[in-house]
This record gives sequence, structure tokens and C-alpha cells, in this order.
Amino acid sequence: MLPVILSGGSGTRLWPLSTPDVPKQFLPLMDPDRTMIQQTITRLDGLDFMSQPLVICNEKHLPLVRSQLKAINRLGRQVMLEPAGRNTAPAIAAAALYCMENEKDGLMLVLASDHTILDIPAFQKAVTAARDAAAGGKYALFGIVPTRPETGYGYIETAAADDSGVLAVEAFKEKPDAATAERYVAAKNYFWNSGMFAIPAGLLLEEMQDMEPEMLAHVKDAYAEAVRTDESIRLDRKSFESIKGNSIDYAVMERTKNAVVIPLNAGWSDVGSWDMVWELSHKDNHENVTNNITFFKDASGNMIHTEDDRPVALLGIKNCVVIESKDGLLIADKQYVQEVKKAAESFLK
Repeated sequence: MLPVILSGGSGTRLWPLSTPDVPKQFLPLMDPDRTMIQQTITRLDGLDFMSQPLVICNEKHLPLVRSQLKAINRLGRQVMLEPAGRNTAPAIAAAALYCMENEKDGLMLVLASDHTILDIPAFQKAVTAARDAAAGGKYALFGIVPTRPETGYGYIETAAADDSGVLAVEAFKEKPDAATAERYVAAKNYFWNSGMFAIPAGLLLEEMQDMEPEMLAHVKDAYAEAVRTDESIRLDRKSFESIKGNSIDYAVMERTKNAVVIPLNAGWSDVGSWDMVWELSHKDNHENVTNNITFFKDASGNMIHTEDDRPVALLGIKNCVVIESKDGLLIADKQYVQEVKKAAESFLK
């Protein structure tokens, strides 16, 4: 099975630590010894049916990807380079063409490079089940067992849960309002759509030929005309930029009759905001998180990250995020962390 690691994120939601030049997947956010992309790859260790990973990234991130793959001894393949962002469907289609050319079983495990998973054995058990489902001609989507009525994720409705571990997909649901999210969680047959899945590459290409023939034609041209070196496969710019971008969900998953859900309860998070980093991090007795020398007085629930061992004093502050880097300074109440992307984009214009 070919692990396909999507690494096209721009990084603005965790500004100023994460930036378009060095987005969060290349940072040791949740582990001081490994970056998020390194964690994504090494959590597959021990699954003997896995090949070396294929990373797909922006052209400018090639040096970062190669250096981080080298650090964990995973430089077994070229890196696939996107000349422009066109959402996930074209990138995954290009990976499917590569998979059919290089992997005899034609199976892919598609993962985002910037998610965190706490329970590795549970994740690997789900991956094994997904591999089996994909080998049987299914798109096996990892549906996260909800831990709260979350309004920031899309949901997948399934047939009533049973003991098989593989659930039929009934419908995809957009991000709900709070009341609808509560209803989903109470129903027990709705799962967060993680964006991770195992798929047969040949089936994907067949269905894209029916569902998105124009997109697939451009992807095939971009792959056929790619510039190949020992380090990379650089998809052809003209052909790739001709693609009308779309997500794999809209292009295929919501239209196919071959999707199933593998429930996953493994401490998953897409680490999409600073309050989520705080939630996943080790806290002191007053629920504060800090990476450096910090003096707290009547302060609780805070997230502090500074560079260069700079000391910080927080006095009478609660539920605040203070993030300092060479690229900027963020000071925010945690209830405003969803606005960080807008703030970052205003500086990057």
C-alpha cells in the first residue's frame, strides 16, 4: 500500500509560528523531536504492508520535505510537486496515476501531513481494516468518532453502527450549526470527516473518468509531461494550471456508490487553531501551556509560545494566546483564535 502524504497547506491558521514559507506540517508543534509530517509518516511504522511514502507538496517546499524525510530515513521516493494549488482531487488523481505505475496492488492510503493522532495502535488497527476494504474495491473513509458537538467539521452519516467495523455511507453533511451538531453526536451514526482514506487507485481513476473527465484529462497531461529527476516529479505547469480545482469529496466521494466508513477513535485532531494546540498540550496545574520560562500570577488557561528562550510574565490573564516568532506577534483571547487566519492574510497581501 502506497502512503500518499498531502502537504499543500498554507499554514495561516497557526500564524505567526506557521507561515506559507514554513507551514505547520514542518514544525515540531506536538512533539519536540519530530515535525508533524514526520509524525504522520512514522506512525505507520510496524505496518509491514506499507511502501515508502509519496509526498505531494508545493514546489517551494521541496527542500523542506526532502530534509525532513532524510532525517527519518524516508527518502525512498521522489517528491511529487504541484505547480499550483488546485485542491485535493487533482493531487490525489496524480498520485493514483503514480500508484498504478509503481505499486502492483494499486492501493493508496491518503493522509494529511498536519494531523495528530494520540492512539497509534488504534490508528494502525483502523488502517489495516481500511486496507482490507480498499482491496475489496471500496473507498474506506476514516470517520472520527465525535467527542463533542463540533461545528467546524463536516460529518458523514452512516448506516446504523454494527460490529463489522465497516459502515455503509448514507450521506455527507456540511459543517452544521450547534443544534444540528448535538443531534448528530446523540445519534451515534455520524462521524467527523477526517479527510483520510484508503482507496484503490484504479477504481478512483475509473470513476473520475465518468465524474470529472475534463479534470482527469488535464491531470493525465500534467503527469505525462512532468519533469522527472532523482529528487522529484514536477507536474507540468500549463496542464495543471488548466484544471478547475475541486476537493476529492465533491469530485468523487459524495457521488460514488463505493464509499464506506471505518470508525476511528484514536485521539485525532487536525490541529487547526491555537486553542486546539492548547487542548492537546501538557498543562500545568492552572491549565497553562508554555514552551519557555514563564511567570504566572493569577493566570490560567493560557497558551504561550516564544522563541529564543525569551521569558514571559503573565499577570491576571486568563484564556489568552500569546505566540511570538520572527514573523510576528499574536495576542488573542482564545475565543478569537478562528480569526487568526484573517489577521495573517492581511499581513501577507
